[in-house]
This record gives sequence, structure tokens and C-alpha cells, in this order.
Amino acid sequence: MRRRSSLPWLAATLFAAALAAVPVSSANAGSANAGSTNAGSANSGSATAGQPGPTQWREVFSPDGTITKVRVPKQADPAPDARALRAAKAADVVPIQETGPSDSRFDMVIVGDGYTASEQGTLRQHAEAKWEEIAATEPWSQYRDSVNVWLVNVVSPESGVDNDPSEGIDRDTALDMGFFCGGTERLLCLNEAKAQSYAGQAPGQDAIVAVGNTAKYGGAGYPSLATVAGANDQAGQIAIHELGHSVGGLADEYYTPGTTHSGGEPAEPNVTTDPAGAKWASYLGRATPDGGVIGAFQGGRYAENGIFRPSEDSLMRTLGKPFNLIGLDVMSRAISSKIH
Repeated sequence: MRRRSSLPWLAATLFAAALAAVPVSSANAGSANAGSTNAGSANSGSATAGQPGPTQWREVFSPDGTITKVRVPKQADPAPDARALRAAKAADVVPIQETGPSDSRFDMVIVGDGYTASEQGTLRQHAEAKWEEIAATEPWSQYRDSVNVWLVNVVSPESGVDNDPSEGIDRDTALDMGFFCGGTERLLCLNEAKAQSYAGQAPGQDAIVAVGNTAKYGGAGYPSLATVAGANDQAGQIAIHELGHSVGGLADEYYTPGTTHSGGEPAEPNVTTDPAGAKWASYLGRATPDGGVIGAFQGGRYAENGIFRPSEDSLMRTLGKPFNLIGLDVMSRAISSKIH
């Protein structure tokens, strides 16, 4: 019997709530020089003449590691049809590494898009490389021998992804992955329901990563998964950041200058409205992997004022950095809770 974990959905609920509170002034529709992640709250309603349709927040990643927020048109994907569902059920699932039964291990599932039948070897190479990058990062390195990594061999009719290398290029792929999502060049979107239908063939799904057959830098985050460019050596950092959201329920720690947090105490463990940092009192003054010591640093969760983060510059603020001590411990508990 397949086991679908509730862990990504619980963590994603916390993250979606955080995005719903993003200050309006943090929108930057011109930020197209980046990769991107998680969809957030969207305006409701339908587009009418002279009026914009529903929109949603997206995280946008740049190759230099900086992360910003943009508001883009809301993505509306059709549900998988019967043919697509049959293809998903017929997909082969192979272990990249299998360490034990799924009911006593953390199960990570990797799916691909834009890989033809003759390119499944390339898909495996890209999937293995992304897993190795994740597994080299704390706390994943601590638990790598207790993580099952499943690869679903998703076969696409055509090679590559839409709008690569430039806008206006369409390719017939299984998961409809493509750049220029919502007009943002390096935002690499897909049909989430189709990706889930393939990932659901694995014995367990505690985290899902979708790799695209492209060398162009980019990625995106969804409530249930992250996308990354399979052939880009820098894009794996997007997946590691996104796992902080989907597995650990961590908040983003970056902010837009001039904005102020207007809500109450956040639910996420790594941001607080308390300038004394009492939320992580037992960690105060301790050395943190991202440098310095744990304290209460102004700015986080998209706002500069009225909210504080535990360290100066962790992975939840800048790609390529380690998790800070708070994030590290939260992630460790989340991963280990699946291991028996």
C-alpha cells in the first residue's frame, strides 16, 4: 500500500499563510532575472475587460543567491486527463537509494520532465546529482543513510522544456514544464497535479523534487514540490531552500526594505515579533552554522520592520548558505520523525 505523508502539506500550509501576509509594496513585476519558487496567496475573481485576473506571489531566485518576491498571474492548470493518468500509472519507479521500508524511512521522490524514452539515462544522472547536492547539506547529510530516494521515469514525447532558451518555444512534455511562467523568465513552472500523479507511484512521498531537462538556471516551488533545472549546477540550491519550507515549515528570512510586519506572532519557528528572541531563548548566544551567533536580527518573512530572524544570513535568506541553528534543528526533527 502506498503511503502519502502529510508532512509536506502541513509545512506548506504554514508557508502559504506566510505568503498571504506579504506586504503589497514588496511586489516587483520587473524582477525577471532569476529562478523562482513557491506560489502563495492569490487574488480571487475573474479577469474582466480592463481589469487584471487573479495573481499570486512567487519567490524569485537569482544565480547570485539573492531571493525576492514578485506577484504574477495565477497559474491555472487543467487536471490530468485519462491518458495522462494511465501514463503515470505505467511509469517505472526505480530506487536511487533504498535504505529500508517506507513506513520507517524518509521518502524523497524525484520526477523528471522533458526527457524522452532515450534520455532516461540522462534523467537518472540529473536526479542523482541533485540528490547528492541535497545529501551534502546539513541536516540531510546526517540522515542520508535513512532516506529512500525514488526516481519516477517520466517519459516525454519531446526533449526539453517550454520557452528554453527563449520565450515562444513550445515542447510536448509530460508535466508541461516551462520557463517564463507568469512573465518571469527563470520561473520554471509545471502542472502540479500531473507531477503528483507520477510521484504517487512511489512507495512513499515525504518530499517531491521535479527536475527539468534544461541547463538554464531556474526553478519554482509549489505546496507539494519544488522544480529545478536538471542540467544546471547551481539550481539544486533552490530545491534545498524549498525543502526548508515543505519539510521543516520554515519561513523565509529575507525582506523588502521599507516594509513593516502588520500581523501577530508568526507560526513559523524561525521568525518572531519579539525583539528579545524569546521564541528561541535556549539558542541565544550559541554559534550558528551560517556564521556568528543566534540572536534577534531585524527583518524577515518579507518585512523589514516589526519582525526578527535568528541569524544574519542563513539559507532561508540567501541560497548557498547553511541553515541557521534554529532551521537545522527544526529540519532534523522533521526528517527524523519519519525514521524508525
